[in-house]
This record gives sequence, C-alpha cells and structure tokens, in this order.
Amino acid sequence: MTNVLGGPCERRDHPPQSPEQFSETNAGGLDRRAFLAAGATATMLAASPSLAQSQPPAASAPTPEGAMPNNVRVERLDGSILLIGIRQESDRVELSSVIGLGRLMYMLDHDEALRVAVLYSQSPDFVGGILDAESWAPVLRSGRFPETPQFVNPVGTVPPRREKPLVVAVGGKCQGAGHELFLAADVRVAASDTVFAQPEVTRGHFPAGGAPITFVREVGWANAMRYMLTGDEWGADEAYRMGLVQFVTPPGKQLDRAIEVARKIAAAAPLGVRATISSAHRALSEGQEAAFAALFPELARLAQSDDHQEYFRALREKRPPVFHGR
Repeated sequence: MTNVLGGPCERRDHPPQSPEQFSETNAGGLDRRAFLAAGATATMLAASPSLAQSQPPAASAPTPEGAMPNNVRVERLDGSILLIGIRQESDRVELSSVIGLGRLMYMLDHDEALRVAVLYSQSPDFVGGILDAESWAPVLRSGRFPETPQFVNPVGTVPPRREKPLVVAVGGKCQGAGHELFLAADVRVAASDTVFAQPEVTRGHFPAGGAPITFVREVGWANAMRYMLTGDEWGADEAYRMGLVQFVTPPGKQLDRAIEVARKIAAAAPLGVRATISSAHRALSEGQEAAFAALFPELARLAQSDDHQEYFRALREKRPPVFHGR
C-alpha cells in the first residue's frame, strides 16, 4: 500500500478491519505549498508530526469532484473527524493547492458524518513561503480569484465561509500565509518550538490573506501591528500571552492535543455547534444587533430538535448523550 506521497504507508498497531469498518487510505491531495499562497496571494482570495500510534485507524474521506494536488494525507478519525495532514516540499505556493484545500473545507461542511476537522503538518514546519508566480499569473493579471465549484475559501476572506469547526496544530515555522491559515481556525494548538511571523512588508507586499483584519481582531491593534509592521518573529509563549493560541504543548504533542479537542467538539450536539459558529460569524459580518436579533429564533428552532430531547433522555437515563445532528 502506498501513501499520498508515493511511499509506503505507515504501519499501525491495530487489528485488521472488515470493509464495513474503517481502513486507512488516502482520499485526495493538497500540495502543502499552497497554504503559503493563501496569504501572499489572498489579495485574490479576498476578491511533523504523524498520527500517534495510540490513535484508532482512520478511514478514507471522500473528496469533492475534480482533481486535487498531492502531498496531503486526508483521513477520517472516529468516523466524524476529518484529519488533514499537509506536507511542505517547497516555499512556493501553487494555485491548485489553495483550490484543493478549499475543496476539503467544502467537503467538511457537506459531509453529514463529519463534525470537525484537524489541520496539521506532516513536516517539522507548518507553513511559510511565497507565491508561485507562474501558476498565479492569470489571477494576478485579472485581480480576481477564479470561479471554483465545491470550494470554501480556506482563509475565510470571502463567502461562503466554513460552517463546521477547524482545529489547527502547528510547530516549527508558521509564517506568512501559513499564519493566516492558522488564524482562520477556530481553536489553535502550538508546539513550544513554533516560530510565528507575518513578514510580508519585508517582501514588498502585504498580508492579503486576512491578517490585517483577523490578526487585529484576535490580539488587538497594537499587538498585531507590532509584528505585521516590522516582520519580526515571535514564539509560542508570546502567542499564548496574546491569546492567539489556546494550548502550548511540547514539540510533537500538538496533534495529540488538537485531536483531544476535536473529539470533545465531535461529541457535542452538531446543530448547536454550527449555530454557535454561525452566530459569531453573523456578528462579525452583519453587526451585533443582527446577531442578537437572531439568537432566540435560532434557540426556538434547536429546541424542537431531537438532539435537544436526547440531552434530557440522557439525563433521565444517567448516560452521556449521543447526538445525531437532527
């Protein structure tokens, strides 16, 4: 069996499973270089650790229609968690890679069995790099990102925006477009050796993958500007101080922690999780008054759901609730 990178698959200490159970395969590819493009090229978007042996085997996740680049491992964990392992092979980011990642975000939102995604790196570094000028030349000339079916913008600069949670685990370099991709996640985990940077002003352009908005929103004006206007690097402890990351782990443990968080999210009521993200996005895009006005109508809708009733059934039966998203 070969993996998505063309080499033998990593063996895991698990018993063989039947076809009805999960089997580890690769379901698509996403050239890790693309993530870098998201920042350096998101002007247009706006118009490693391997899995721990202790983790259960993962099943292949169906990919959206259309060819995707290689150099990504796409797996299911527990049937409901989409694991996206990216591998950086160059500091050049290709357009096809950004499209591939966007298609995976689309798949997350439209596969009813999936409840959360975890994005991590198979390489020592997460993401950092520059735009592949050749593949992006048509976009740079037109100033418009191409119309792409089955696509959710991976850095969230334009709708449609991702509706299900994304947890990100990083280590090594997380810079430029990689940092903007990191900012787009809902929960962030960083190894203690992570080195962050938003260095575009030192390269003759600016962070067009959303950092002037999202970085400022996450850590405040002065904290964000201090790094965006100088291009200086910062570490995991500083990121935690600013509230940019929620967990700092020893190197090599960041994916384990991200999976722990993802499992808690996956065990929660899917309708409630999506309503929470939707409400927060509404406040950012439409304003607080619009978000406040939508709270009780949404609550009334969820109160009629089977998941809401399941919570009370579980209380009566003294067991954990099992939510089905209906």
